[in-house]
Amino acid sequence: MWRSLWPTIDRFSLHHFRYIVNQLREIRVVDKRNREVVLDLLQSIVEIVTYGDRHDPAIFECFMEFQVLAEFVRILKIGGNSGIEAPLLQYLSIMIQNVENEHAIYYCFSNGYINSVISHHYEFDGGDLIPYYVSFLRTVSGKIGRDTICLLVKVHQDTAISLPLYDEALKFANHGEKMIQIAVRALTLNIYNVADEMVYQFLTTPTASAYFSSLILNLKNKCLHVDAIINGVKESFHEKKRDLLSETDRILDDFYYLKDILCIPEQRLNKLVTENIVNMLILPMLLTLLNNRLSNDTGLSAITCLYVLCRLLQVFDGTNLVNVIGSAVLFSFMPPNVTDAAESVVSARLEQVNGLAVCYQEGEEMVDLQHEGAENFMMNYVLKHSLEFTELSSCFDSSPLENSENEWGGIFSCIFSRNHSLMLGSLMLLFTVADSKDLHYQLAAKIGFSQVKTASEMIGSTVAGHIQKIVNQLLKVLASEPPLSVPILLHAAWFLRKLLVFLDQKLEDNDCHLFKTSYEVSCGHLYEEFDRCWFDHIPDVLKSEWANCKTALEESSQSKDPFFLLELASIQNPPSGSMAFLLLSSFLLLFIFLLFYLCCLLLKSIVLPPASFLFNISGNTGPAFDWQRMVDCVKLLGSIGEKISFGSFIGKLRFRGSGIPCKIAFSGAGTRDIYVIPIAREISGKLLLVERHPLHSRKGVVIAIAPLAGLDPKIDEEHPTWLLVHLRDFEPRLRSDETKTLDSHTSLPEQGRWILGFLSAKDCKAAFSVILEETRKQRSFVENLVAPVLEEKLFK
Repeated sequence: MWRSLWPTIDRFSLHHFRYIVNQLREIRVVDKRNREVVLDLLQSIVEIVTYGDRHDPAIFECFMEFQVLAEFVRILKIGGNSGIEAPLLQYLSIMIQNVENEHAIYYCFSNGYINSVISHHYEFDGGDLIPYYVSFLRTVSGKIGRDTICLLVKVHQDTAISLPLYDEALKFANHGEKMIQIAVRALTLNIYNVADEMVYQFLTTPTASAYFSSLILNLKNKCLHVDAIINGVKESFHEKKRDLLSETDRILDDFYYLKDILCIPEQRLNKLVTENIVNMLILPMLLTLLNNRLSNDTGLSAITCLYVLCRLLQVFDGTNLVNVIGSAVLFSFMPPNVTDAAESVVSARLEQVNGLAVCYQEGEEMVDLQHEGAENFMMNYVLKHSLEFTELSSCFDSSPLENSENEWGGIFSCIFSRNHSLMLGSLMLLFTVADSKDLHYQLAAKIGFSQVKTASEMIGSTVAGHIQKIVNQLLKVLASEPPLSVPILLHAAWFLRKLLVFLDQKLEDNDCHLFKTSYEVSCGHLYEEFDRCWFDHIPDVLKSEWANCKTALEESSQSKDPFFLLELASIQNPPSGSMAFLLLSSFLLLFIFLLFYLCCLLLKSIVLPPASFLFNISGNTGPAFDWQRMVDCVKLLGSIGEKISFGSFIGKLRFRGSGIPCKIAFSGAGTRDIYVIPIAREISGKLLLVERHPLHSRKGVVIAIAPLAGLDPKIDEEHPTWLLVHLRDFEPRLRSDETKTLDSHTSLPEQGRWILGFLSAKDCKAAFSVILEETRKQRSFVENLVAPVLEEKLFK
């Protein structure tokens, strides 16, 4: 009642704001006793200022009159060990973030108050102060513009000597917390986008530009870590893949950050970043490859170099980096006799690559980068010198191709290396360079993959003259005996398809023989699967993997993830054979389809045909593959499973005529009298354990079911009345990730076994024979279903 007599206080009024500010001014020391009071005052000030920015200009005028920001700085300095820094920074961040009036923003950044908060000595050891501090810095960077960034620069004699916002943020550039790294990078990009002439002069000074050098050094350290993961011996393949994915994601983040910097329209910044990338990252990696070394002086392997260069070309666009790499790749396509003839131009490949960097720098020095057309002049200058080597194309394009693989240098020696990962990696780099839309037309013509298509147009190209030899090398990989790991075969087939599309002509006789051999080898692997536990899933895989195959075949080199290079290097001999649903589903049949596609390419066109055309290609030479019948059979596999399941009733005819009596012991259920009934119906096959119905003696109840495929029945040698059968899942249990790989618990085909005890050895042999016969019928049906696809007449 008495409360209503007191006048209400408008907490957003100018009068109340003056009162709060005066209260804050009276604070002389901040400790744990008055910490909460001070925080309440700071919070109220921020709320009122934010309100006043939108509704009452007089509040901000009062804010400036009382120099409230100076009071924030004073509270920060007298805070001591009260722990007031984090909430104070948070309140400042909220206020700056929500202030929209340009005049208010300009005032906040003037008089050095923000710089005083930034440069304050904070105790960052432990606690959660760093996230608040970095968040405050990022908030400030989001509000700066070309008219206000100068207010945060410290100047001496008209020269910028420091930018506290930038300098302090870079101290956390390599912080272990990912969100802090992201905030720092966002801050730097904000500064680069609004920097004026004075700020750019500061950013390009040796002290400030050291950040870009450290960025590349950290990137190289991540590449070294990738090498360490690949060469690790204690980790399993899945652990290696997980670690490699994590580390390559960090490398990719760095690339996209550098790309964002290069997209800023400032020539001096672009030049500085490009020089660091070229001199500290690209050139050392190219030296590794062009000098045919497995690793360079920093210990970086050739495989990792190839991965990084491919990724770099896929990420960066609209820059000269692709032309630098393309020029260096072209240098390496010279046999030793031509290299000797070119000694007047360069004495060694090492000097060739270093000379490329010198040309690049000379081109920049010869022209004003601010002048219109300067970039084109510089690129033409570099290409003029780099193409001096390729003017000798009349010598090395027509040079004999019978040279041994050891006589070729640079990237070309990698292509013909016995290390298949190195071979595929060098081809990946070559295709990525050739497919880049930013590749200079002269370099593209020399490589000859993208712009030229026919043999008559390939005369002037450097690489195109050797395509037949590269094709032959890939076919040798596909037809190798004993077969190489399936991933290597898959990627070799992808490169082969790309080259055949480019050639637009049939293979030579020797290559056709190798191609047929590789087809026969892959078919042999498929036939081996009929003896293993997953043969009943072959038609299902044939149906489902076609779409995956089509997607993989049509993938461009710009979108193809070069991560497969690291996978191949980390595990050269992946498991195969009896644990082969992984092999069967994800790799082997995909490879089979690759070969079929290549066959269609040679026989028909370069357009991927539909599945129905592919499987009816045998046409006039034999019975065509009935695609629809296979689809119906795959559906039947599920329909039979619905008709006969656990608890189903078995009629008198089948129960009495097909069942063989025996006993089986289940844990916790004791010994039970049952009947064994194997059933094979087209593609489906099951082994039923049937128990007599308690109420209907002429009927049975299904108490257990197992797939016929993979039973592998055996009669126990010591107990001739015991029949041992192995069990597997009806459907393979795959890992939850995007790739089809087996769960670690299903590496072996058998998931358990049954021991069936019969009344006599004769009954045991009868059950053994019946199971084998039904399994044979099921397998025969699957073989007949798939046989037209595997006919050799396809090649005649």
